Amino acid sequence: MEEVSKHGDSRSRETEHDFSTFVTKEEYEMVLLPLYNLERYKPRLIIEFELVIPFYLPIDVNNIITIKSEKGNLSFKFNKISIDHSSEYLGNMKTSMLNKHKTKVLMIAAVDLEHETYLKDCQRYKNDYFIQLLSVLNKIVLSYMITMNDDDCHYLTKEMLPAFLLAKETNIESWESSSFLFVLHMNLPIEKELVSKAEMYEITSFYSVITSNSNPFVIGEQLTYMAKKSFRQGYYMESINYVQTSVETLIRTLFEELLIVEGKSDFEINKQLEDTAFMHIIKRHLSHKLGGNWDVNKRNTPIGEWYENTYQIRNKAIHKGYIPTFQEADEALNCALDFKKFIVERIKKNTKKFRKLNEYFK
Repeated sequence: MEEVSKHGDSRSRETEHDFSTFVTKEEYEMVLLPLYNLERYKPRLIIEFELVIPFYLPIDVNNIITIKSEKGNLSFKFNKISIDHSSEYLGNMKTSMLNKHKTKVLMIAAVDLEHETYLKDCQRYKNDYFIQLLSVLNKIVLSYMITMNDDDCHYLTKEMLPAFLLAKETNIESWESSSFLFVLHMNLPIEKELVSKAEMYEITSFYSVITSNSNPFVIGEQLTYMAKKSFRQGYYMESINYVQTSVETLIRTLFEELLIVEGKSDFEINKQLEDTAFMHIIKRHLSHKLGGNWDVNKRNTPIGEWYENTYQIRNKAIHKGYIPTFQEADEALNCALDFKKFIVERIKKNTKKFRKLNEYFK
């Protein structure tokens, strides 16, 4: 369990322009150690992670927030960094108006763990403490957002951070230490090949399809790409919302097109779209018109996996404010894409019955 946090003041030892990257022995003994409950546990090991978060938390560099938990003492130092983007837009001209402010955070875990024990399974301990530190940092960010009414900040996941972090481990008893690179993910920049002439022709041709709205299913597909991008960037909740919205857009558009095929009037179509619930479309109309297995409660089927891993997780996110994990977002995305593939396959199975619909998915 976490206890009430405290903050230490290291003003006498550093300023914003003299930011010690990692904790020194002097700083540990004079600033951090007085904050620790040594009767409960005595720190034997320090693990530190240095990261830059993509927004600015205006917390003074001289303040250190320390949280006491069952696994040890977790401390956080904040420092403002500014990145000049003038050259991207103004050439050799410079202006502070284009400075982007971010925050460098030093996350420190001072724990009661024998160094020899740590070395036997160091990678697991590094991962465990990083996850716990990031979780506490997210609570600090949320507390700041609500207290200061600052909507420029957001929750953090490892994909929002650089692929590699500089980290350090220190044996407190001997004060021997070593630095290492801590790998968070492998989302590295990819060098794209130039579009070929043939591909350029396809792009310009498809542009006319978009502008003329000759394929009603196209616009909804942008939500799929927004879901994939959000997931890659670490926005798990947004990724699930986007991909589920893309499923609902596909199903409602398909239902509308099926009503058109049946010869319904515009008035009848609009009324039926307004009066028919989303899940009712799936359970009654699509199962009847397209055939196949549409039982949402049947496991190991495209619709059953989508219902459990995408639909219900999305509802939990939007109705309870739940932020999904990486694994949940990954599964939700893949299950939704598999379900959409199943829907398209059912349309193609009914080519003779719905010839025009099939042409939309060539």
